[in-house]
Amino acid sequence: MRIVFGLALASLTLSAASAAAQAPAQPPPAISALRLTVDEAVKMALDHNTDLNADRLDPQISDTRVAAAAGVFRPALNSGLNRNNQLQPPSSFLIPTPTRTDAVTSSAGVSQRLPWFGTTYSASWSAVHTDSNSFLTSYNPLLTSGLSLSFSQPLVRDLSIDAARTQLKSSQINRDVADTRLRESLVHTTAAVKSTYWNLVSAIANVDARTSALNLARELVRVNKAKVDVGQSPPLDLVSAQAEVASDEEQLIIAQTAVKQTEDRLRVLIFDPTDRASWNVAIVPIDSPPIATITPDIDAAVTRALADRADLARAKKDIANAALSEKYAANQKLPDVRFNLNYVASGLGGTQVLRDTSAGFPGLVVGPGTITSFGTVLNQLFGSNYPTWTAGVSVTYPLGQTSEEANHARAKIERQQAGERLKSSEGRAIQQVRDAAWKIDMNAKRIATTRASRELAEQRLDSEQKRFEVGLSTSFFVIQAQRDLAQAKANELGAVLAYDLALVDFEALQEAGPAGQSNGGAQPQQQPTVAASAGAGAAAAVAAPAAARAVTGIPGF
Repeated sequence: MRIVFGLALASLTLSAASAAAQAPAQPPPAISALRLTVDEAVKMALDHNTDLNADRLDPQISDTRVAAAAGVFRPALNSGLNRNNQLQPPSSFLIPTPTRTDAVTSSAGVSQRLPWFGTTYSASWSAVHTDSNSFLTSYNPLLTSGLSLSFSQPLVRDLSIDAARTQLKSSQINRDVADTRLRESLVHTTAAVKSTYWNLVSAIANVDARTSALNLARELVRVNKAKVDVGQSPPLDLVSAQAEVASDEEQLIIAQTAVKQTEDRLRVLIFDPTDRASWNVAIVPIDSPPIATITPDIDAAVTRALADRADLARAKKDIANAALSEKYAANQKLPDVRFNLNYVASGLGGTQVLRDTSAGFPGLVVGPGTITSFGTVLNQLFGSNYPTWTAGVSVTYPLGQTSEEANHARAKIERQQAGERLKSSEGRAIQQVRDAAWKIDMNAKRIATTRASRELAEQRLDSEQKRFEVGLSTSFFVIQAQRDLAQAKANELGAVLAYDLALVDFEALQEAGPAGQSNGGAQPQQQPTVAASAGAGAAAAVAAPAAARAVTGIPGF
């Protein structure tokens, strides 16, 4: 029974295995590929980069600040309608009965601060309809109307500039500053995309180089195994070759991971990162890195940087802001002398109360008299029947040391400080542009030397392999030649990448300062990935910092 049960179990297992083998394998999820040139990547970043889209809102925010500052000079209209009902107790022997007064007041007016010469004006009109049982009134109901005009003109302080005009001018300057920040953000984003694109190109090339090295190591393992099997080589040669294969596999894994990481950095720059589908798009760069040696025109680049760099334009705007503050502070030291003019017109009407004065003061009310209409009251008002003029000059002058003098001294020093900062920024800009130019020249020469080194390493490996085949060399020297070739290829890739990043940096530094000195929309730029997977070696140690400085614009090397 045990034998029969075992045979049945084995039969079921074989049947299940056969069915599994015949079942169609589930294909892996398809990953779309996006073939991109560097210019297409830059365009996608300018359209979709989230940090850049956020920075594009800064000028709009500044526009609202300008509008708010200009709103001070808009005319303000005011109007009102009130009713007042009052019953006063008989508190005087002249008024032995309670007095009731019912008044309806309407008013309208306009006031404005003009954007010139600090002038302010206001105009208001009011009308009151009063109904009262007081026997002392001459009109019941009573209609009164008033027109008031006021004009104030500073003659010394606030004549050329005042707080409102200073705020408006400052907001307009800051609006220009917002434009420079957006322009700087565009430059940084473009540079970051180009740098990451060339990093990806180099990382993919490094994967190819590591794959080639691994294939050479595996071929050596195959040859050594055959020789060990026939007794022509000691087992140690096979172990050494197998160890080299393991080391090359590790380097290949590192290089492949660097490609994935660089792809992710490029996705963040050119896609909306909240779109989960974009993370599954494979990016295939189709442009080859520019390696044609150029001779940068340093003087022309410096001239362009001094004229066009966004950080220098911002420093000049800081000087303009400081000069505006100094002008306002100097104006506030002057005495406050103002010419004031006021005009008030009145009109009176209603139903006149007739009195019989023969019985004494105030006379007996014998009936209504002449009715003065509201139109007649307005004619009195605008015809200046009852005008009142007031004109004068007011002077305010503080005695002793004032805060205005201290503010002016501070503003003057701050303007000088802004000028010195501009000079300092211009000096740094010149140094950064020249440093980027020297890096282009240096890395162009490095490309030539590393290419020659790689070609010599290829020749040496070919010679060692031929010597090994005829028994004139050992597995150790072949492995060493393979390592030297892999390192030479990594050094050449690192030099090409550093050259490309230096070109990107040279162009960006003519339009904006280094990314670390501003709040641009670009992501922090990364170090080249080639040198990171190149393994130990003096050339690899040099390639990483040099290329990193080419990206970030850090002086040195």
